[in-house]
Amino acid sequence: MDELLYFFSKTQPRRPTVVRQVLSNKRTVSNLFWGMRYGIIDWLAVCPRFERAKFDGEIKELIRRGRLIETGDREVLLTETGVKQCTAFESQHYRIKKPAIFGALKTQLWQELLRLLVQVISEASYHNRRYFVVASSFQAQTIIKRWYKENRQYDLGRVLGEQLLLFLENVDRQHADIFMQLFSGHDVIAKTIEQVAADTNYSACDVQFLWEDLSASLAAFLYNGSSIFKSLVAPLMASSRLSKSAAATYGLYESGLPLSTIKTKRRLKESTVIEHLLEAAIFVPTFDFKRLLSVKDYYVLRQLFQGNIDNWSYKKLESVEPTVSFAKFRLYQIEQTRLNADNISD
Repeated sequence: MDELLYFFSKTQPRRPTVVRQVLSNKRTVSNLFWGMRYGIIDWLAVCPRFERAKFDGEIKELIRRGRLIETGDREVLLTETGVKQCTAFESQHYRIKKPAIFGALKTQLWQELLRLLVQVISEASYHNRRYFVVASSFQAQTIIKRWYKENRQYDLGRVLGEQLLLFLENVDRQHADIFMQLFSGHDVIAKTIEQVAADTNYSACDVQFLWEDLSASLAAFLYNGSSIFKSLVAPLMASSRLSKSAAATYGLYESGLPLSTIKTKRRLKESTVIEHLLEAAIFVPTFDFKRLLSVKDYYVLRQLFQGNIDNWSYKKLESVEPTVSFAKFRLYQIEQTRLNADNISD
């Protein structure tokens, strides 16, 4: 429960609903924008199966214990007690270090493939064909069988060992030991999360987070490398943080096509095209804001809005210059957030 304190601030009121929806990969433009404003956008999709009732119950309990305080408009702040508890919790528990990978990787399938890969190669190294395969889906088994058949001419045991050693060189020794205990191999049965936790100072939840974090990091390591394992990871790793539909729309936009043509080509409503471009504005570092914001738009927006972007209101703009759309207002907020990224509240 206390791990949720990481996602709140003592100075910036934040809506728990946004935090939950970012963690569970609910990709509305509003959630993505506020996830960006809260500085938690890298945590998108880290907990895709987070149950709403469980999350809401934990937030209520944190409020009851005085670690969060409600500030109105369904927002909360970290209290001094909450800040101290967050610091204490972080010193005793494992925290995911590379959350951004989760949003690009098919994590569940990769975890199945990784466990199978290590077991199959380990057993093959001892020329053993009679063993119980670790629990895995038919899809994962099919992928591994095909990949193994295509690559069995290589010395897979040696290459996998080399890649694991290179990867684990930059991992804390205790964390590396825990990670490797979760694999089965020749004459080795993987320990359960609970068994590993019982042998360490970590909780079962910590060990689960460590497994998910290091397995995702290993996927990124292999994907960015040149070993034979790259071909196994590549189909599971998205080349962009955009959703597939938004990426298709942005590709046409980047080629220089006007919105009217994009709408026709993609058979989408104009509002959907705009949502896709707002998503691109959040995730694409080279996004060209000036194609959608005119000189007049910039003049009006700069005259009306300064200071904390969280407090800007479209109603203020609408009352002065209703011809400037909400989409342009949001686009300007995104641009200014990116230009002032260091000023996002902690």
